[in-house]
Amino acid sequence: MVAICFYFEIHQPFRINHYRIKEINKHKAYFNSESNEQIFHKVAKKCYWPAGLLFASLLKNFPENFKISFSMSGTFLEQCELYDKKLLELYQDILSLPNTEIICETSHHSLASLYDEEEFYAQIDKQKQKIFELFSKVPTTFRNTELIYSNRIGDLVSNSGFNTCLLEGWDPFIPAGWGPHHVFHHPENHNLKLLPKSYKLSDDLAFRFSNRAWAEWPLTSEKYKNWFEKLLDGSHEFVGLFMDYETFGEHQWAETGIFEFLEHFISNMTQDKRFEFLTVSEVSAKFQSRAPMSVDRPLSWADTERDISAWLGNRIQEDAIQKAYKLKTLVYRLNDSQILEEWRKLLTSDHFYYMCIKWSNDGDVHKYFSPFDSPYEAYLDYVNILEDLECKCNKLFQSNTKSFERNKQRHDAGEITVCEKTTPVSQPQKNFLPVLEKTAN
Repeated sequence: MVAICFYFEIHQPFRINHYRIKEINKHKAYFNSESNEQIFHKVAKKCYWPAGLLFASLLKNFPENFKISFSMSGTFLEQCELYDKKLLELYQDILSLPNTEIICETSHHSLASLYDEEEFYAQIDKQKQKIFELFSKVPTTFRNTELIYSNRIGDLVSNSGFNTCLLEGWDPFIPAGWGPHHVFHHPENHNLKLLPKSYKLSDDLAFRFSNRAWAEWPLTSEKYKNWFEKLLDGSHEFVGLFMDYETFGEHQWAETGIFEFLEHFISNMTQDKRFEFLTVSEVSAKFQSRAPMSVDRPLSWADTERDISAWLGNRIQEDAIQKAYKLKTLVYRLNDSQILEEWRKLLTSDHFYYMCIKWSNDGDVHKYFSPFDSPYEAYLDYVNILEDLECKCNKLFQSNTKSFERNKQRHDAGEITVCEKTTPVSQPQKNFLPVLEKTAN
């Protein structure tokens, strides 16, 4: 019997406003509320609602035989609360079913695992709290932003209390003598199980399904099932079908037949006793680790290189992210929840993705998702906002310090007995910059 593990990532960023140099220090809104709401409703109409209703129906029709796992970024969940609470209720209903699971990620879909351990842990804690608040769940499995993983990141994940982590099943990193359809473990921390994505079978749906130039087009549910039947030779244990949830209806439009394909494929597979659907945690619990999987440089599920070049592949990306994380100490010292939230929204990986300079198919994908005319426009708007945020932070820092000192003097003079709700600026936090792992040549 071969297990099928469906995992879907749901994410929406808060896209930034156009911000010109002359607007620095005027503190206008950083995020384009109108655009974010429009895009959210567009994707909800094309994907979140029809896919959610389809999966809800399948989960209820096959309560013992069909199972799926989700992760939802904190920025997506916040947009649900802002723009469509009924949609949030739908996914609360779905995740209340016993044949579903939600797993954890960073709250702001950030690259903190590459840059700042303290912020990485903080975003995990924030996401855990949000998941418990909305779904009454405590996740035991972690997936990092865009499946970015390395041995060092595995250590951080384990330190956060997770026993399982997802990663890309890229051939160069699969242990010798094995394939991607097995469970592995961290080379030093054997308690952290690693579940690789079956990238070929996953990408057949996520990227190739509607490509008429693809030799296998059109992909029918019968043909796809036949590919799975070839895995019944005893050398495959589970198939990790990991992909963006927006695959269904947004990347692959309804007109392509993707929803009908899903319904037929899942219905057929639930009737075939040679296969079973399992959640991510169930796969981890059922199958023993076969070998250590060592990933000595950051691996991801993005682009043909499957590294971190989608976000950190050029000088403007590197400059932007370094500027962003250099603000951390000042932001932390302010202890201002609004400032902290603005800064974290600026750490979302999408902002750096829009600055990617690539050609051919990867470049086309980056352009499709970007709201900017060019990567350079994305960079200029972003760094202008960072400079404005730094100005705002410095003003607040000076104002808080002066207010505290003024009230302290009044207190010492006996004019007041307490500092009138004024809190001293907190001590600087330890700065972990930079800990970015260099991609091997």
